[in-house]
Amino acid sequence: MPTFSPAVHDSLTWLTDSLEQVLDETLHLCQIPAPTFAEATRAAYVAERMRALGLADVQTDSLHNVTGILGAAGNGPTTLVVAHLDTVFPRATPLETRRTPQRLYGPGIGDNCVALAAILQVATALSRLQADLPGRVIFAASVGEEGLGNLCGIRALLETWQGQVDSVIAVEGHGIDEVRTIAIGSTRLEVTFTGPGGHSWGAFGTPSAIHALGSAIHHLTSIPVPDTPKTTFNVGIVEGGGSVNTIAPRATMLVDLRSVDPDQLTQLEHRVAEVLEGVQRETQVEVQSRVVGRRPAAALAMEHPLCRGITAIRHMLHLRPASGSAASTDANLPLSLGIPAVCLGITRGAMAHTVQEYIDIPPVDSGLKQLLLTILHALHVQPQVA
Repeated sequence: MPTFSPAVHDSLTWLTDSLEQVLDETLHLCQIPAPTFAEATRAAYVAERMRALGLADVQTDSLHNVTGILGAAGNGPTTLVVAHLDTVFPRATPLETRRTPQRLYGPGIGDNCVALAAILQVATALSRLQADLPGRVIFAASVGEEGLGNLCGIRALLETWQGQVDSVIAVEGHGIDEVRTIAIGSTRLEVTFTGPGGHSWGAFGTPSAIHALGSAIHHLTSIPVPDTPKTTFNVGIVEGGGSVNTIAPRATMLVDLRSVDPDQLTQLEHRVAEVLEGVQRETQVEVQSRVVGRRPAAALAMEHPLCRGITAIRHMLHLRPASGSAASTDANLPLSLGIPAVCLGITRGAMAHTVQEYIDIPPVDSGLKQLLLTILHALHVQPQVA
């Protein structure tokens, strides 16, 4: 078993010894509502914690992104470590948590409460090494990563720190067995169908917005998409109509298009546009489509020095060997801008985006250590092997 320099070894030991603090923090965060576009309460808690930990220049921007800094500019590279604040759950969702000997349960417990707790704990551990940090770490809790947030938080962060960030480590609760280096591109469309409406008996035969929407979904499902590079589509939400005996004057649907290949995503967008134009001609219902979200597809090669370092770190920690996997995370945007970025998980879990979500406790220790060592590697501080 390799041994690290005394200071790094001390910080790793401290992370193990303080695991209960991380678990308690995770449960507490999970009980603070943070729907996308309504993250302010959770953001205020994280800002308070960052100040209590002694991070410098703790700031909350107009979107409720929170940042705190270790190290100084000009002394070396800058790494942005970001975990998103928001969850997929509406504010009225009961945020009930519980703990068993092996698991934590709660809506958003892994996506992304344990990641937020992790960056706070790792920031504390790194503060023990602050005098030796050859660079700067910006710890950030971002908004707008889920749903229709359209990565607005990480966009704002990279604009604020434009030209100063040398690498980005996005942190998610789930996924410790992966190193996510491939950013899944996506386009989200809101499609609106508008017709004259009328009485279901007296105006029978008048074009219905809902019937047109149904026709569009039928045609969309016949669009061929490749398995490699993986490309997908989904109609996630449909709304419309007024009553059971009213010919619907209006209906809408939200469509999610995804691919790991930018060209395939563009082709899929064109095919969807053709389908919608055809439905408008066939049904005489007006069809309008607008983009409500766009995430760029990009990738970082596993041969990149950042990834090679993570591979070595995982070997040291006896984590599973991992090739680059695909995900849609805050890492999408920096990758698309040419900034080396990865997304790391803290533990294992399941049932994400449901109220039955859970995470496993035992892997959290390794997830914390992987994050700390990856930050050091990104700052060109290689753990010294005795």
